[in-house]
Amino acid sequence: MKRRISMILVGSLLLTSFNNAKADWVKDYQGKWEYFSNDDSLSNFYSGKPNEFVKPVKLPQYYQADTRWGFKRYGISNMKETGCVPTALSMIISGLKENVTPVQVADYIYDTSMEMNMTFSGTSSYGAEIALSYWNLNYRTINSKESLELALKKGNIVYGAVGHGIFVKGYSTHAVVLSGYEGGKTHAIDPDNPERTNKWYSINDIWNQRSMAPEDNVTGGAFIVVYK
Repeated sequence: MKRRISMILVGSLLLTSFNNAKADWVKDYQGKWEYFSNDDSLSNFYSGKPNEFVKPVKLPQYYQADTRWGFKRYGISNMKETGCVPTALSMIISGLKENVTPVQVADYIYDTSMEMNMTFSGTSSYGAEIALSYWNLNYRTINSKESLELALKKGNIVYGAVGHGIFVKGYSTHAVVLSGYEGGKTHAIDPDNPERTNKWYSINDIWNQRSMAPEDNVTGGAFIVVYK
């Protein structure tokens, strides 16, 4: 008996499934293949079942302009002006793994890659993944609003790069941290603006304002779910 094989290209991921023995093969942007069985497929790797109300994950609040590190220079800029990514990541790492400062994260990305303030202002999504890997955290790129909402409903933390709108005025981009869910909204931590941080915002609005900058999408998308 022949088995039908279906192949679906989603962003930079190639999914292959068999109708008799469902499984997913995933090829990431680095060309590495990973296998997901029924118990660990792409649609189920998040822990727990979806909920209609999820409390935000408790994280420290850091600001990139903090006088302790705001004027520390990396390449063509400094933490105050372009340090949103390492600052956002430091909050996630501190909440899930160990206490780290924005400078510790920025130092690692800058010292081990070309992804922070070298050929462009800011830090790419690849630079973000370099830091997450170093601190032994798992991560997956999110390719749809539905996947973003599912990740939040299941209690995960999401790193996001956004453009003009709620968090950015103009043509620059910015990194925020999302967690929690209630009525189509999520709780956002902003590493730059005290007036915008620790508030609930529409997931639809945040998704529609996702960054389209190439450096924020080099890993396949502007949103990354992070988990232990």
